[in-house]
Amino acid sequence: MDSEELVDFFTQTNKLKQTMRYSSCPKRVQESSAGHSWQLALMVPIISEKFGIKLNVAHAIEIALVHDLAESVLSEDFDSYLIARGVLKEEDKDKSENEEMDRIKNNFSFGNKIFSLWKEYEDNKTREAKFIKALDKLESHIHVIERGASGDNADDGKHQATYADNAVKDFPELKPLLISIKKRLKPILEKQGLKWKNNYNYPD
Repeated sequence: MDSEELVDFFTQTNKLKQTMRYSSCPKRVQESSAGHSWQLALMVPIISEKFGIKLNVAHAIEIALVHDLAESVLSEDFDSYLIARGVLKEEDKDKSENEEMDRIKNNFSFGNKIFSLWKEYEDNKTREAKFIKALDKLESHIHVIERGASGDNADDGKHQATYADNAVKDFPELKPLLISIKKRLKPILEKQGLKWKNNYNYPD
């Protein structure tokens, strides 16, 4: 393998460190996409062992590390708050990310491997992909617990309160973690002036 190619790839992906998530939120709430991916990868072996979850841990970590890689090329995050409010379109996000991951696939000799991991996450069919999809949403909740809420009251906090619900339904072994997270999330949103509704609780 040409080492020059590796330098090119890691120079490109290094931009993920400067790609900010929650771009519509106050700066105190923002984080880098690289920081999010690192935290997500860290969660994989710890949570899978804690809950006795059977899956390919190494493969799941690989998916976690590349799941947002398109943002290193786009140099921006498609803010989920803006998508939820209809300011940005989900289909535009999908189109842009597909185009950028195609470039990675075509420009690097190992691009097919990177692309296949990302596509596995997007397709959300394998056990590892469903696990990372759920953890991805849960990590976003943890970020709110640590940094505070977005300040976006457009939907009475529903987006922030229920962001991980559907993904956890696809991977129910993570339900206890989501319940614990919601217990901490509730007072944070209430402090922001939002009323925690009964349907924000995770359904039995």
